[in-house]
Amino acid sequence: MLDALILMLRNVLLFVALAVPGFLLVKCKILKTEHTNPLSALLMYVGMPFLVISSTLKVNLTVDKLLGIGVIAAITIAYVFAMFFLSKPLTLMEKEKKKKGVMQFCIMFCNNGFLGIPLARSVFGAGSTELMFVIVIGIVTNVFMYTLGVYMISGDKRTISVKKVLLSPVLIAFLIGVALNLLDKHVHFSGAVPEVSTYINYFGDIVTPLSMTILGMKLGGVPFKKLFTSWKMFYVSALKLVVVPVVLIGMMVLVHLFAPNVIGVAMIFAAFVGFGMPTASLSTTFSDLYDGDVENAVSYTLGSTILSIISIPILYWLLCLIV
Repeated sequence: MLDALILMLRNVLLFVALAVPGFLLVKCKILKTEHTNPLSALLMYVGMPFLVISSTLKVNLTVDKLLGIGVIAAITIAYVFAMFFLSKPLTLMEKEKKKKGVMQFCIMFCNNGFLGIPLARSVFGAGSTELMFVIVIGIVTNVFMYTLGVYMISGDKRTISVKKVLLSPVLIAFLIGVALNLLDKHVHFSGAVPEVSTYINYFGDIVTPLSMTILGMKLGGVPFKKLFTSWKMFYVSALKLVVVPVVLIGMMVLVHLFAPNVIGVAMIFAAFVGFGMPTASLSTTFSDLYDGDVENAVSYTLGSTILSIISIPILYWLLCLIV
C-alpha cells in the first residue's frame, strides 16, 4: 500500500512543479497576477470542455455506470445541502455577514475544475470511471456555486444566475460527450476519422499545465508570511481538506460494506478527489464581482491549496489501506 502513497505524492509533486513557471514569471515581474484572467477564460471555455468530452468519449457507458452517475450526483446534492446548514455553526466566530459567507463558501466548495479533474485524469486515467464520476461531482457543485454559492458571498438573491448554470461549459461538454459516446457505438466515427479524437485530445491536454500555471501565478502575487499568519486559514483548511472529506468518505465506506452495488470502490475514490480538494478558486472571483471578503477568500484558497500538498497523498494512502 506504500505504492499508493508514492503514486499520489509523485502526481501532487508533479503538479507543484508545473506551477513553478507561473510563480517565477510573476516573481520576476515578467507577468502580473491579473494576467491570469485571459488564461482562466481559455481554460474554462476551451480546455475544460474538451477534456470533459475526451474523457466521456473514452468511458464505456453501461447501464450500471449511468446509474452510478445518478448516485454520485445525488450524493453531491446531499453533501451541498448538508454542508450549507452545518457550515453555519462552524463559522459562528465570524459576525460580519460577508466574511461569514466567504468562509462558508470556502469550507463547502472544492477546486475540481483546476485541480480535481486534472488530478483524477493523471492518477486514474483519461477513460476511467473515477474520472467520469469526478466530472459529475464538478458539474453538480458548479450548479450550486453559481446559485447558492454566489448568494452566500454576495448576500443578495438577485445575483443568482440560472443562465450561467445552464450555459456552464462543463455541463454542455458533458452532455455532448455522452451524446458522442452513444453515437460512436453505432457510427464508429472515432475509428473511421481518428482526427476527431486527436483534435479533442489536443485541447484537453492543455488543462493540467495551464491550470497549474495559473495557480503558480496567483501564488506568486501573495506574500507567504501573510498567508500563514491567519489562524482562520488553518481552520478552514483543516475542515476543507481533512474533517469534511474524512467524515463523508467514512460514511460512503460504511455503505459500501453493506451495499457494494450501490456505492462501489470507483465511486469512493472519485468522491475523495471530488470532495477532498482545496477551496474553489471561484471564491476569489465571486468576491471580486460581488464586493465580498476578497482578502480572506484569497487566503483560504491559496492556503488550502498549499496545505493540500500534504493532505491529499496521506489521505489517499489511508483510503487505499481501508478500501
